[in-house]
Amino acid sequence: MQTFLKHNLWSFLWGILIIVLTMLPGKVFPRLPVFLDLFQPDKLIHIFIFGVYVYLQIRGFSMQGQFPFLQRHAVILTLLIGIFLGGLTEILQELFVPMRRGDIFDFIAMHWAV
Repeated sequence: MQTFLKHNLWSFLWGILIIVLTMLPGKVFPRLPVFLDLFQPDKLIHIFIFGVYVYLQIRGFSMQGQFPFLQRHAVILTLLIGIFLGGLTEILQELFVPMRRGDIFDFIAMHWAV
């Protein structure tokens, strides 16, 4: 278990950071016309934060040797976990964060990174 935690600590911490950042209330970035919604600055931030998460998770799963299944299937498992995490953050925003809403375009932008 120690090897697993050693190689996956950063991806776990980054995942927590993603949840914290996506739970902040309000919008900080200027809005573009709706037909450019996938290119809003917040969408680019989603692509970046989830891209870093995917990198850290694949690296962590691949480098640890304690769980061979995780090592062999690092990419597909990371994709599934990333999709789950992205969907979860959008649902949490919709239900619990003032002045935020779940957004299908945010979900799509996250998965360009995944």
